[in-house]
Amino acid sequence: MAQMRCRVLEKGSNEPVIGATIMVEGGKAIIAVTDQDGFFCLSDGFNKIVRISYIGYKPLVVRPRKDAVYHLQTNLSKLQEIVVTAQEGHGLSSASTISRQAMEHLQPSSFADLMELLPGGRANDPHLNVPNTISLREAGISSSQYNTSSLGTRFVIDGAPVSANGNMQYLSGALDRTSGKRNFANAGIDMRSLSTDDIQEVTIVRGIPSVEYGDLTSGLVKVKRRKGGNDIAARFKADMDTKLFYLSKAIEWKPSKLSLNLSADYLDNKAEPRNLLETYKRITLSARLNKQWHTQRMNYVAMVNLDYGGSFDDDKVDPQFNHGGADKYKSAYNRYATSIALDMSSNMEHSLFRNLSLSASFSYEKNVLERTRMVQLDGDTPAAMTMADGESDAVLISPYTYTATHTVDGRPISLYLKSNASFSMPIAGVSNSLLVGADYQMDRNMGKGQIYDRLHPVYTGTSYRPRKYSDLPASQMLAAYIEERMSMGIGSNKLDLEAGLRAETMLGIDKHYAIHGKVNLDPRVNIGWTFPSFNLGKERMTIALTGGIGWHSMFPTIDLLYPELAYMDIVELNYYHPNPAYRRMYLQTYVINPTNPELKAARNVKWEIKGDVDWAGNRLTMTYFVEDMTSGFRSMSVYAPYQYKEFDASGVNADALTAKPDVSALPYTLRNVLRAYEHTSNGSRTYKRGIEWMLSTMRFPIVNTRLTITGAWFKTEYHNSLPIMYKPVKMIGGRPLERVGIYKDDEGYIREMVNTNFTFDTAIPKLKLGISLSFQCVWRTAEQSMVKDNMPLQYMDDNGVVHPFTENDAHDIYLQHLVRSYAAGMFDRQTIPFYMDVNLKATKKLFKDKLMVALFVNKLWDAHPDYTRSDFIIRRYVTPYFGLEMNIRL
Repeated sequence: MAQMRCRVLEKGSNEPVIGATIMVEGGKAIIAVTDQDGFFCLSDGFNKIVRISYIGYKPLVVRPRKDAVYHLQTNLSKLQEIVVTAQEGHGLSSASTISRQAMEHLQPSSFADLMELLPGGRANDPHLNVPNTISLREAGISSSQYNTSSLGTRFVIDGAPVSANGNMQYLSGALDRTSGKRNFANAGIDMRSLSTDDIQEVTIVRGIPSVEYGDLTSGLVKVKRRKGGNDIAARFKADMDTKLFYLSKAIEWKPSKLSLNLSADYLDNKAEPRNLLETYKRITLSARLNKQWHTQRMNYVAMVNLDYGGSFDDDKVDPQFNHGGADKYKSAYNRYATSIALDMSSNMEHSLFRNLSLSASFSYEKNVLERTRMVQLDGDTPAAMTMADGESDAVLISPYTYTATHTVDGRPISLYLKSNASFSMPIAGVSNSLLVGADYQMDRNMGKGQIYDRLHPVYTGTSYRPRKYSDLPASQMLAAYIEERMSMGIGSNKLDLEAGLRAETMLGIDKHYAIHGKVNLDPRVNIGWTFPSFNLGKERMTIALTGGIGWHSMFPTIDLLYPELAYMDIVELNYYHPNPAYRRMYLQTYVINPTNPELKAARNVKWEIKGDVDWAGNRLTMTYFVEDMTSGFRSMSVYAPYQYKEFDASGVNADALTAKPDVSALPYTLRNVLRAYEHTSNGSRTYKRGIEWMLSTMRFPIVNTRLTITGAWFKTEYHNSLPIMYKPVKMIGGRPLERVGIYKDDEGYIREMVNTNFTFDTAIPKLKLGISLSFQCVWRTAEQSMVKDNMPLQYMDDNGVVHPFTENDAHDIYLQHLVRSYAAGMFDRQTIPFYMDVNLKATKKLFKDKLMVALFVNKLWDAHPDYTRSDFIIRRYVTPYFGLEMNIRL
């Protein structure tokens, strides 16, 4: 049947209005819904007057004509359109959209500052001396055992993902806080390195994303950077710890539909302004070229991006406090990236084909980490020299005091290819789109890896040796996906459906891995139901319900798949003689491959349900969600027996020695010792539950003030999902206890938080002044350790044999020590009562909007009352944090 096709666009931006409903004027049934490109179809010859409507826009009454384009105008005034907070998306999945306008008012230094705008977020003083990883929908815990949540949040910038699969910048054997607090390998993206000044819009999907996006478990961050324009922009910001400079130039040739955007960003941070020895610096450079052209049949959009990002972390110790020695940490991340994309959309009315997108991106990083430290030994210490199994003489480190340097050279490369096509069947009354696509990602690290002098290591007594990262295989992932998006009217109601399936597999993996040939299937479904609008007072109210469920998978990183070898050095003889030439330390070395071939992809199951009410410019949304990830990545101890000789040197006549003692002539006893090495397993469970809410009012007349209320209740459980092994430190009869218990529970934590932010933002157009006052209330935070089983399920003896643990074993002279005891009150719930901070932000435009001056003061006023815990009074205090910036646009 011949059909008539029309299009609906937003007035001003000419962006398609997706999901607008078309009803016969005076009728009650929805006869059509606009698709992803804003089109709707009616039967040819249709000659009735229709009403085109969409939430937030003024209804448009027209008589449809073939190939007509209609423009919907927002029903908000320009004053209403000023939004300085994140907005909840109208899509089927829970998502927050942060506009350029909101970012200018927030005055961020890095992407981490934007987290304040999410439900449950609140302002925090920037801590740029440590990595800033993302946390979505969780109360949070400071443990690397649950880094899968941040690792599993996918960052996509202009369609190109930022991969952390090749990041292996950590110091083997690091024992000090200086190095450990800066390690974010296998923890995701460091948000400090992401500048916000080029960003036009950010969408953070907290719920179930489209199957188009994979290699994630927790969420999706989509960044859209600015394109076009003909201006020069500059930003200068200074706060208590940071100075930031930004400069950009936009060039647009409108007749040619060609644009070029150039920008540069520099940030200098000192964790303590009076301490010049601990600093963080960031440099960002970007060039983005965009081109559009049209033919009678097709529209084309092409993009080429070139980017550089530098992130530099330095920490030094004043030589006066280090006996004149050098003690410093230096980390330099240099990322070079390019991406290209071509988008083709059809102009043909009756064509099933609607769109084809092709994209490719490549990044190369040159990362160098250096740790220099003065080492002072108390006595003879063996150097980690042996690289093979067997017995050997230890090489002792000399001298006892020296300055050592440990370097980590990483060169991650990442290649990403993606292609997808969308098709639409023109059906009267139904908007439908079928998305089909595939993507490929390759990551590899070409660096020299861990480099240090084994005779003079920074960290002594470790079981590590140098290794080259370039010897490791590449990580390759291939995925295909299909998704149907449909909207249709059912009477006066509207049904929206998004259902898809993503299939992912890892290529080039050795067949002894469990993930070899394994295809992960991730089905995801989102559904929405919009009820008929009705009058409440003089305005119409619209109520919608949405919900979804989805599976999300993420394969292990290169470092998790190919961990460095562990070396077990057991001292068999340690003979000391006043004459250094006669001293002898003899070792038994075991080389252990800690690779876990059973390691699988981490999988997270999410479901959520959301209510959305819109009335007279006021909007309320509430979302209840549950997430259960039982297979997060976790480092676990694996115990096994290792045999060695315990030489008896008591018969050696020290006065008669003319050389080192001959071990072949010494008596010995064979011993078994239970030692552990670390390997990665799917042994972490993160169970999230919560409620998110957002209320945004219209601007109240006269005072021009809007109230936005956002908040969340998060309850998160963190614990191990696989049995663990634990060896008590106990001496019996002068010898260590060689028994290992295997327990169901190792650790379990419950974290809970309830907060609400009340933001009053006022716009004064005559003064070109915008002010917001935010009351950020944390009603309660709570933490609790989950009850653990004190009895092991099994135990391992010194021969490595595993036995069941019985009630009688609890009274055995040896096995009784495997029964764990816990202090009274260890599992009690601890709460922190209410506290509140008041934050102020203000922006003022001058000289015909060419100059904007902005300031912020966090914790301008606060309420942190004292509270009692365990008969102690806990006193809380905070320090205000403030800054000022100028934005110039010419």
